[in-house]
Amino acid sequence: MVKLNPFLKIMRSSAIMAVVMILLLGFVIPSITAEIAEHIDPGSTMGSPVEINGTIYGSYLLAEAFNNSSLFFQARPSVISYNLTESGSCTGSGDSLQSLNFTLNALKEFESKNPGVNLSSIPFAMIAYSASGLDPNIPIEGAYIQIPRIASNLSILFNGTIPVSVLESDLMQYVNSSEQQNFPIFGSYYTNTMVLNVDIINLMIKNKVVPKSLLD
Repeated sequence: MVKLNPFLKIMRSSAIMAVVMILLLGFVIPSITAEIAEHIDPGSTMGSPVEINGTIYGSYLLAEAFNNSSLFFQARPSVISYNLTESGSCTGSGDSLQSLNFTLNALKEFESKNPGVNLSSIPFAMIAYSASGLDPNIPIEGAYIQIPRIASNLSILFNGTIPVSVLESDLMQYVNSSEQQNFPIFGSYYTNTMVLNVDIINLMIKNKVVPKSLLD
């Protein structure tokens, strides 16, 4: 019998161990944990996809700019214009002129989209850029103050078949049902704009009034 060189024995053992570990850590364990996670929290392991009528349009974890934004909840300002191919925030420090100008412009835009809103009722997060530029979560108060604008525009879209007061009640229910707390007991409350906007799209589909190119 031919005896292997001790060095070759070590190399062979190392190679076998490497292959076993690659299979175990790279395929077996991730597959098992993904399967368990999918049963515990369905959808999360697939990136929490936004699915409408069988088509995936994005993720509930990433904010997007919606066509005809007057009908939808506005997410936090984005320096990258909600570009899903990248993420990033303002390069200046929080007290820099660049950051100040961005915040002031965001405030003006929010005011123009939500006329009549009291400045003191606007949460700072609604006019401050997020670190990623893709944050879909906003303070619960930031959703409430957008309801009158959205309800009014939806009523026009529905040709007045659904009163503004009824739409406001429906939107309030959407916000309340999606409410979450970022930390138990002492945390602040927030909601996900992607969840809310998909609720609005489903409401449009239900009433057979979907603006052209809305889901493009």
